[in-house]
Amino acid sequence: MEKISWKKEYEIGVPEIDSQHQFFVGIIQKINAAYANDCDKDHISLLIKELYKYVDFHFVSEENSMIFHKYPEYKNHKKEHDALLSRLAELIGVFESEFIDRIELVDFLMNWFVEHTTKTDKRFGDYTRLNN
Repeated sequence: MEKISWKKEYEIGVPEIDSQHQFFVGIIQKINAAYANDCDKDHISLLIKELYKYVDFHFVSEENSMIFHKYPEYKNHKKEHDALLSRLAELIGVFESEFIDRIELVDFLMNWFVEHTTKTDKRFGDYTRLNN
């Protein structure tokens, strides 16, 4: 598995959002480390819940910025956010009843993060910089 770390390519050029994205990656790193260190299921479950709550906060913050900047792709972007929150809620439910494989969980989180950040969020960053 590739080392999980922040990369310059994840930046969208909006400092507040870039900072929140770095924190998001940090929580994924903690989840990965907890698995690698054979931490108990309760600890990993709390980390996943921490991730969910942080992602929820981040999405609301990002969506407020989109509304403020009158971002024309806001509704579609929000749909992607809602889909991830729904998927994370499902994973938390599954995790409560059975153990989710580290690779399955961490790969899902990083793949979604990279895909969403480097494409969807990047468009918002470009829009914000061009329309200020």
